[in-house]
Amino acid sequence: MSIGIAMFSFLIILINKEYLGFDFLETVFFPIAIVSFIVFSISQFITMFSKEDIDITYTGKLKITEDEFIIDKEKISFTDIISIKLSVDDYKGRLKNTHSNTEPMYSKGVENFVMIYTVDKKIEKQIQVCNLRETHLISDFIAAQIVKNKFIKVKPKQLITIFSDQFKKTEEARNYIAKQIKNRKIKAVEGLLMMNYSSDKEAKELREKYNIH
Repeated sequence: MSIGIAMFSFLIILINKEYLGFDFLETVFFPIAIVSFIVFSISQFITMFSKEDIDITYTGKLKITEDEFIIDKEKISFTDIISIKLSVDDYKGRLKNTHSNTEPMYSKGVENFVMIYTVDKKIEKQIQVCNLRETHLISDFIAAQIVKNKFIKVKPKQLITIFSDQFKKTEEARNYIAKQIKNRKIKAVEGLLMMNYSSDKEAKELREKYNIH
């Protein structure tokens, strides 16, 4: 509203100078324009360094063990899951990648979700994560269960999307991916890319190590 008032005031001043020539209009509208612009600048500054204004309703807790998810006291065994999607990149206090001056800069960490499908049910939940360390703990813990072949009914390609870029470089992850390539669940080139190699030399070494052609 303040920027609208400022622009309107400047427009009146310009019209007055061009066509009307009333001194009192400039006397009245110039201070209004300046004050409105200052108010707008202050509000923009405050907004940029503020946190998201989101109402959060907690409906339960998510717990992950080495064999199952426990969501709102409901247990879902890894072996019963036929499809899973997980995103835990957001966390409380994260600096948002926004180019807008009207949006808060800091996240409340609620842009995370888990979607679990079994033969007879579908569960979708948003997750709030409180800090960066927790995002790594969650994704790496689940990844550790994946490479142990706990999710026997889920397609490997979907499971690998849960791996963080750093985890993809671990020996456990690369052994798992190499096994899926040899079992023809993933194409060779696609699998190599999933191993997140850093150079052509490393890619060549991975081909030789896992006998990937």
